Amino acid sequence: MDKREKQILKLRKAKEKPQIGSAFVFLFIMLTVVYIVDEIASNMTSTMQPYVIFDLFKIPGADILSDEYAAALGTMTAAAMPGYAFCLLLPLYKSLADRVGRKPLLIINTAGLAMGLFICMTAKHFVVFVLGMLLIQFMMPNDMQVIYIMETAPSKHRAKLCSVSKAIALVSVSLIGVLRSAFYDPSDVTSWRKVYLVPVLIGICVVALCIPFVKETPVFIDKKLALLEGEKEEKAKDENGGFINAVRYIFKTKQLRFIAITCFVFYFATGITSHYATILEASTNVGSLTKESIDKVIIFFPFINGIVTFLSGFLADAFGRKKSSVILCCISAVGIFMFLWGAKSGWNPYLIGTGYGLYIGGLWSTSDTLYIMLPGESTPTNLRSSVIGAMSLFAVGGMLFNLSIGLFGVKLIGAENLGTVCLCICLPAMVISLLILTFKVKETIGTDLDSIEAEENAGEKEEALS
Repeated sequence: MDKREKQILKLRKAKEKPQIGSAFVFLFIMLTVVYIVDEIASNMTSTMQPYVIFDLFKIPGADILSDEYAAALGTMTAAAMPGYAFCLLLPLYKSLADRVGRKPLLIINTAGLAMGLFICMTAKHFVVFVLGMLLIQFMMPNDMQVIYIMETAPSKHRAKLCSVSKAIALVSVSLIGVLRSAFYDPSDVTSWRKVYLVPVLIGICVVALCIPFVKETPVFIDKKLALLEGEKEEKAKDENGGFINAVRYIFKTKQLRFIAITCFVFYFATGITSHYATILEASTNVGSLTKESIDKVIIFFPFINGIVTFLSGFLADAFGRKKSSVILCCISAVGIFMFLWGAKSGWNPYLIGTGYGLYIGGLWSTSDTLYIMLPGESTPTNLRSSVIGAMSLFAVGGMLFNLSIGLFGVKLIGAENLGTVCLCICLPAMVISLLILTFKVKETIGTDLDSIEAEENAGEKEEALS
C-alpha cells in the first residue's frame, strides 16, 4: 500500500467515525471551549504585564511611572523582537492544515497555548517569560476553530455562529479579572503566578477532550478524497495547499490583494490592546483610579466585548461583511475615546470597562472579518487555511508598531501619555482601511464555499476554450 492509498484509507475512516450526540451541536460546544482557551491565553500576558514586570525586574515600590519600569518594559520588548521573526513562519505552519487536516492543528494550537501559559507561570527570568509569551503569540492567530465553524455551519448562519462562539469565549476573559482579584496580592509581587494556574489546567483538559471526541471537517475530508481519488493525480498535487501556492493565489486574485492591503493598514489600529493594563495602572499613580477600580474594569469589559462580538455576526449576516465592518469600527472609535478619557479623568470603572469593551469588541470583530471571513469566503477549500495563514504576514506592520510603542514609547513620552499617542495612529488606520474595504473589496455574504471551486474551474475552462 503506497502513501496515497494510506491517506485515502485514513480519510475514509475519519469520514465514517461516529460522533457523540448531535454532530454539529457537540462540535460547536467543543470548538467554543477551545475558543475560551484561545481568548484567555491571548489576553493573559497583556492583562498581567505590569505585575510580571514588577516581579521579574524587581521594580522599587512597584511604581509604573518610574524610570525603572520604563526601562524594564523596553528590555522585555527588545528581548521579544528577535523571537517575533518566528511569527513569519505562521503562514507555513498554518498551511499544514490544508495538507494534514484541521484537527491536528486544532489540537497542537490548544496544547501550545497551554504550554505557553505554563512557561510564563513558572518563569523565574524575564527571558523565559518572553519564550512562553512568544509561544502564545505564535499559536494565537491560527484560529483553527473558526475554520471548523466556517466549514461545518450553514452559509446563512456562518457569521452568526462564529460570533456566538467567540462572544462566549470573550465573556470568559472576565475570569482573568476574577482570578486577579482573588489571587493577586500587591504586597506579594510573585502572586501573579497563581492567576495563570487555572487557565493552564483548563487548556490541558480541553486538549484531552479534543483528541478522542473531535473529528475532521467534512469539507476537508471530501475535498481531499476527491483530489486523491481523482484521475489527475498531478492536478491533485498542484491544487494542494501550501504557503507558496497561497501567496500566488493572493497576488493573482484582485479580491484577495485588496483584502491583504486592508489587513496591513487595519492592524495599526490594534496598538492599544497590548498596553491597556499599563494605561490603567498609570492612572492609579496619578490618582485617577484605584487598584479596586482596575479589578472592576478587567472583570467587566469582557461582557461588553462579548455582547458586541455576539451582535457582530448578526450584523454581518444581515447587512454584509463590508457594512458591518463600518458599523463595528464606529462602535470601536466611540469606545476608545470613552476608555482613554475615562481612565484619565477617573470615571466610574464600569463606564471605563464599557469603553474598552466597545473598542476591542468592534476592533477584533472587524479583524476577524478582514483576516478570516472575507479571505475564507473568497478562497477554494484546498487553499483556504493556507491563504488565511498567509494573511498574517500583512499584520507585520501593526506588530512592529506595537513593539516600537513598548520599546520606545513609554520611555520617551511616559506611560500616562501612551494612550494619546496610540489614539493618533489607531483612528487614521481605521479610516484608511475602511475606505479600501468599501471601494475595492467585493461583498462575500451568502457565499457557498463549494461554489468557489466551481467558479474557478469554470473560469479556467472558459479561458481554455477561448
